Amino acid sequence: MRCAEFWKIGDADLLTLAETLERVGRLVYATQVHLTGEVDTRGVAQGASTMVVLRDRLRISAAEARARVTAARAILPRDLPSGGETPPELPELRAAVDAGAVGGEQTRTVIATMKGLPAALDPDMRDMARRVLTVQAQLLEPRVLADFARQVALRCDPDGSLDEKDPVDKVELTLGSRNTTTGLTGFKGFLDDLGVEVLSKAIDGLAAPRPASDGTVDPRPAKVRRGHALVEVLRRFLDVGFAPTQGGERPHVTVTMDLEALRGQLGTAVLDHGGPITAAQARMLACDAMIIPAVLGSGSQVLDMGTAVRLFPSTIRRAITLRDRGCTFPGCDRPATWCDAHHVIHWAHGGPTSYGNGVLVCAYHHRLLHQGDWEIRFAADGVPEYLPPAWIDPARAPRRNMMHHNPFPQRT
Repeated sequence: MRCAEFWKIGDADLLTLAETLERVGRLVYATQVHLTGEVDTRGVAQGASTMVVLRDRLRISAAEARARVTAARAILPRDLPSGGETPPELPELRAAVDAGAVGGEQTRTVIATMKGLPAALDPDMRDMARRVLTVQAQLLEPRVLADFARQVALRCDPDGSLDEKDPVDKVELTLGSRNTTTGLTGFKGFLDDLGVEVLSKAIDGLAAPRPASDGTVDPRPAKVRRGHALVEVLRRFLDVGFAPTQGGERPHVTVTMDLEALRGQLGTAVLDHGGPITAAQARMLACDAMIIPAVLGSGSQVLDMGTAVRLFPSTIRRAITLRDRGCTFPGCDRPATWCDAHHVIHWAHGGPTSYGNGVLVCAYHHRLLHQGDWEIRFAADGVPEYLPPAWIDPARAPRRNMMHHNPFPQRT
């Protein structure tokens, strides 16, 4: 039946068909798990892990391949070297999977919950948890099942007295796959109490609301501000250079792009991790960076590599800091240590790396400047001033930052 003919089916029959197709999909999943178990048992990976073989041969994500291997090892019997086999860890779940009663998401939740129960848990309670979770996996959608499973885990060890692992040993962080449509990558994990305290102290100040350019309240939701703050904290850590070396170099953000694309603000640049970024984003990163010129051949092979040169050397940066004292954007109170040195005329367009062409801006306003609506000029007294876009002020009257250069006289 072609998809275009679904309109011929009545409402009740349409939903029945949807249920049937869903069960067929779950039976396919069950077959995939059994096949994965056979691949894993035979050791056909030829030196590589089963996960790697599935990922490369089937062109599925590493997370999906790993989940299938984990499911196969949890619900299928394992062959013993001496002959025979061990019984499956989760026999009830195997029966549900084989019957097409649960899908991959529910299976992963049950397995992860059972693996996370303390080793010292009473066997009878462990068996009860296994049975209850399997029953609910056949009744609940994945998100609700995950919430229910967390409650089961907590009731198995409400005060944590059975868990022999120190909380610091359970800290974890997992980076997900990049969404090619949004350009965003999700991550998840757990922190112990000290880790939460350290993270909070590191980002709280940077995540505080700040006035918008038109004087209104910060339009960013709290979760967006926290995300920006976390990236800023990590960026400063890399700038300081305290991180251990990798491959003989301090960790750094590497951006590769064509010079003409950088000049024209068209095209994309490539990161070592995380995929492409726009030329505008690359121009922002290139304002105060180590630039390594390279000559590439027609096949993108490297023919020559130049020497890394920092655009704003420390002497010029110090002079700009003495003049600006902090972010120069009107109304911003961010100190100099939170700021980048920004080329008023970008170096890709011939702008010099000089005291007279550099201003300090915080990361938030640096991004704003590279969106192109605001302009910077130097007044007759050498102080940077900003021309707002016409939609803020049709007259585009210049504005200055008075937070670091308050003209009000101090009482003596």
